Amino acid sequence: MPNLRDFERRLGGLVEGLFSKTFRSGVQPVEIAKRVVREMDDAKQVAINEVWAPNRFEISLSEDDAPRFQQMESALVTELKQVVLETAAERGWGLVGAPEVELFIGHSLRKGDLEVEATLVQGEQKVPPAAVAEAAEAGHHGELLVREADSVRRIPLDKEMVTIGRLPESDVTIDDKGVSRRHAQIRTKDGRSTLTDLGSTNGTKLNGQQVQSRPLSDGDRITVGTTVIEYRRV
Repeated sequence: MPNLRDFERRLGGLVEGLFSKTFRSGVQPVEIAKRVVREMDDAKQVAINEVWAPNRFEISLSEDDAPRFQQMESALVTELKQVVLETAAERGWGLVGAPEVELFIGHSLRKGDLEVEATLVQGEQKVPPAAVAEAAEAGHHGELLVREADSVRRIPLDKEMVTIGRLPESDVTIDDKGVSRRHAQIRTKDGRSTLTDLGSTNGTKLNGQQVQSRPLSDGDRITVGTTVIEYRRV
């Protein structure tokens, strides 16, 4: 399933580093995504001319597994919602409301076990297959993975202009003495992102080379000061 491969790639940067040891055993993020897709298929409702898939998913993890997901819960929920949209779009299903995902602790579950309850919860309005496809496509955007000493920050490029610098009001605030107050910006238009240096003192590097302005490609590494930021096209 291509959407699950994309799911693994998008979460890959978060599982690296701080999370690499955490996810060596027990439930893996992609296992949860696979179960969500399976439950969508099992719980879908077939009408005369349409198929409606579940849009609410309650995911229960064991007491051993649940704490491992705390630091990435928000990102995981966001990506699982995208999996729901992509799966429904791929199979031509509609949704009775926007995707909802919530994680719980299943006190009776053993380590490595999980339960997923899928239900159809009526939203403000139904989302027919054509609108589901549009919503799934709209969910594709760029993101930045800011690699710091003991963590990875995930910053979605969900607006046209994203600024990088030491100023607190920057969209991506970097606590690095080698970074200028207003260091660089990334402009996204028509699905294409461009990195531009804003006259910083130490300059901006893209894949090891000093640049002034350059379009970004998936996997590009931006260096400001000593901080490395990876660009992902998701």
